[in-house]
Amino acid sequence: MKPRKTLSAYVLLVGVMGLSIVGGIFAYQIFAAATKSQVSTAQKEAIKPLEGTINQKAIDNLTKRVVFSDSEISTPLVTIVSPSITPTPSSTGSATTVQ
Repeated sequence: MKPRKTLSAYVLLVGVMGLSIVGGIFAYQIFAAATKSQVSTAQKEAIKPLEGTINQKAIDNLTKRVVFSDSEISTPLVTIVSPSITPTPSSTGSATTVQ
C-alpha cells in the first residue's frame, strides 16, 4: 500500500492563498481610498469659504427700498378704465333670432 498524503497540506495551501488574495484586495481598497479624492471640482467650488465682507452698494440699496405696511398690502388695487375705451359686442353669426 502507498502512503496517502494528508489532506491538511492542501487545506493549508488553499487557506494561505485565499488569505493572501483577500489581504491584497483589502490593501488595494485602503490605498485607493487614501489617494483618490471623492470631491468633484464642482463641489470644491461650491464649498469654498465665504469672504465675510458685504458690498457697500448692497447696503445702500437696502436703505433705499420702499417699505409697505400691512394695511397698504391688503387693500385691493383699483383699475381705472378710460370711458373712451368701451367694448362693443359683436355677433359671431352663430346665433339665431327669435321672432
